[in-house]
Amino acid sequence: MAVGAFFLALALGLIPLGEDQPPTVMMWIIGIMGALTLLVGISHLRLRMRRRAAYSGGRERKGTVRLFSPLSEDSDTAVLLFANSHSEWLMSVDLGSLKSVKEKLSKGVQAKAYLGDDDRIYGLDIGSLKALPISPGVPYEGKLRSRMEWAKRKKAEWADKAVGQ
Repeated sequence: MAVGAFFLALALGLIPLGEDQPPTVMMWIIGIMGALTLLVGISHLRLRMRRRAAYSGGRERKGTVRLFSPLSEDSDTAVLLFANSHSEWLMSVDLGSLKSVKEKLSKGVQAKAYLGDDDRIYGLDIGSLKALPISPGVPYEGKLRSRMEWAKRKKAEWADKAVGQ
């Protein structure tokens, strides 16, 4: 957030650069980059605060977590699907926080999810390991589910077309 605030102040001319002023277009680009960085920092801070609130007083759900999509060798994040007896949630987490259970995730692992007031997952414990979420877990149903299934069908159709040609 500090970097974003610095770039924004630089673009607005609040920090003097001396006699050599950059072109106006470059100042616009620096300003946009600073504003985006500041907004991302605020969003991440809100996620961390909601995670803390979910751990201290949110609803706890027990279920199974598994990988939603396969991991590549250079992947830093993982998309996980948490499911219990009546609902499913989709969320992305930092892969560095899951090193010890990374191999087991493709089969499914028992986990505890902590939900906030808006029925989203903000905290996820896999055994004694606390996963670091990058985004809150959203319910995997309705439009999201139908769009994901449509995308999988289209991908399979395009692969069949490519093989047939």
